[in-house]
Amino acid sequence: MIRLFASLFALFFLSSCMLQYAAGLTQIQQEKYKEATYNFSVALTKDPKNPEIYFARAFSRGSMEEYSGAISDLTKAIRLDSTNADYYFYRGYFKSKLGNDKGAIKDFSKSIIRYPYYGETYYNRGINLLHLGLIDDACLDFKTAIELGDTLSLKYQASLCKE
Repeated sequence: MIRLFASLFALFFLSSCMLQYAAGLTQIQQEKYKEATYNFSVALTKDPKNPEIYFARAFSRGSMEEYSGAISDLTKAIRLDSTNADYYFYRGYFKSKLGNDKGAIKDFSKSIIRYPYYGETYYNRGINLLHLGLIDDACLDFKTAIELGDTLSLKYQASLCKE
């Protein structure tokens, strides 16, 4: 009987967490980022080891230009699941928003190791490499990004890179 009660309690607790998480996702779609952040925070009090909730809250915070909070959430998500390329991509993106080019490059590189088929990651790393004056390295990234279907890199390749 105690086992059944414990199982039902755990199920209720986790489903309650998922309701908050689902509400937050809906609010992101509605661009209600403050409300979404609140719901993700509540969900995290119930399930603090769920990297997807940290990821969702990071996205919401980043959408409100709360980049440091977003980076913190993504760091927590990475500690829980270091295999997800998206966590590194977005952490790199938010670091670049704060002007941390070297940190962004490291995270974009880690994202590429985990999933090398996303052109936007090469594009973003290329932009950060440009900020550091590493034009040849940036051009290699723009070339790869274009090969993967990214169109944003075309203007940089045409104006900066040798064929």
